[in-house]
Amino acid sequence: MEETPTISIENRIIKNTSYFTLALIMQKIVSFIYFSYLATQLGSENTGKYFFALTLTAIFSVFIDLGLGNLIVRESAKENDCQKLLSNAISIKIISSVIIVSIIYILCHVLNYPETTRNLIYLSSIAMVLDNFTLIFFSTIRGKHNLKYESIASIIFQLIIMIVGYLTLQKTQNPYYLVMVLILASTFNILFSLIIVNFVYKLSTIPKIDPKFIKKLLIMAWPFALMAICTRIFGGADSILLSKLSDEKSLGYYSIPYKVTFAFQFIPMAFSASLYPAFTHLFNFSKNKLKNILEKSISYLILISLPITIGIIYIAHEVTIKIYGPDFLPSSQTLQILILSLPFIFLSFPTGALLNAANLQKTHTKNIAIAMIISIILNIIFIPSYKQNGAAIASVISSLLYVVLNFTSCQKILKITYKNTIFITLKALLACFIMIFVMILLNNHINWLLKIAIGGLIYIASSIFLKTITKNDFLLLKKGFKE
Repeated sequence: MEETPTISIENRIIKNTSYFTLALIMQKIVSFIYFSYLATQLGSENTGKYFFALTLTAIFSVFIDLGLGNLIVRESAKENDCQKLLSNAISIKIISSVIIVSIIYILCHVLNYPETTRNLIYLSSIAMVLDNFTLIFFSTIRGKHNLKYESIASIIFQLIIMIVGYLTLQKTQNPYYLVMVLILASTFNILFSLIIVNFVYKLSTIPKIDPKFIKKLLIMAWPFALMAICTRIFGGADSILLSKLSDEKSLGYYSIPYKVTFAFQFIPMAFSASLYPAFTHLFNFSKNKLKNILEKSISYLILISLPITIGIIYIAHEVTIKIYGPDFLPSSQTLQILILSLPFIFLSFPTGALLNAANLQKTHTKNIAIAMIISIILNIIFIPSYKQNGAAIASVISSLLYVVLNFTSCQKILKITYKNTIFITLKALLACFIMIFVMILLNNHINWLLKIAIGGLIYIASSIFLKTITKNDFLLLKKGFKE
């Protein structure tokens, strides 16, 4: 009796992860190319201002969402009343948007930011509000185990930014206009998601206020809200503290490694987006299947994150010079440090998804809060002496702490088996060393892009030889795109 639904859930995970990963790969490639070009055109100081404005509004965006995105995914996956959830969530977001935008305006004056920075933050706030309503629409769709429309939207969103942003940079290097490009792309996103919710899922987006239900929603959502706040502060505190404890040039140097490291997070994000509604179902349906899927996810993320981390450490200096030029040379060492956090970031996604799905969002929030506090303390200690490198060191240590806390919490639920994970990690490291050895041999003989491609192929070939990647893994991937 149990197997039919669980097989269906597993297939949905494969399908959604495959398509969403493909979409995010395309999105992040486009985003990386665009930001790299933007940085070379704006220079380190203006890049720092642009990056700071987006980082600050990203932190405040969680106060608009109030944890409703995650809550709606979970409750929709349980087949609760989606219409009632959506209508009341929209009402909450309208009120929270007005309050938060007003707070941002006041805060910018209280902290006495320069006029240029203030105006960039005000413009970024518009995109922040639009993106928050898009999030609530796509959260409803995610709860239905469908990531197809979000995948399409993510690609088009980034293409709009790249194409219109490129044309804008041909005319002006004013960062104001580049933030307006983001507003344009966010406008497309909200209209697209609105149409899908209205016409595909037949859900009304007219806000409604049911005081008792709204109170219930906010009580259920507050652990998610606190978790999201801690996550954003955890991810953005380094940039904010750099802007105050160092200078905008250091922030500009830090923005490149941050963007490179963040760009690869699409992989665990795709896993997590698909795993979360499935974990919610399986936690009550089949603990054995849940444990099996979690352990497989951890193994795959280790296999993917290790070669990226080790490869980037090796080529960081060369790539920084080739792409960004001598002006961003200090970014190369920062990138070598910050990329060490990538495997820990990868593993935090599935473990965090499990804790949320198991109604342990309070535990998850506590883990993030501890990591956030340690991150802030370490940034205050390291930034004055080491500037952007100090922020990178703080990020690596706090990311490691966060994932250790998550694993400890997950162990209480499922009794995760680590023997196979350790074995896979050791074999993946061996494949990485083979990859680097070949790249060293090719060091001065081929173009750096070709070197990266060959290194990737060597890693895959080595992993197949070591039986870390099997025929069954390729069949699962093929199955995901066929269904």
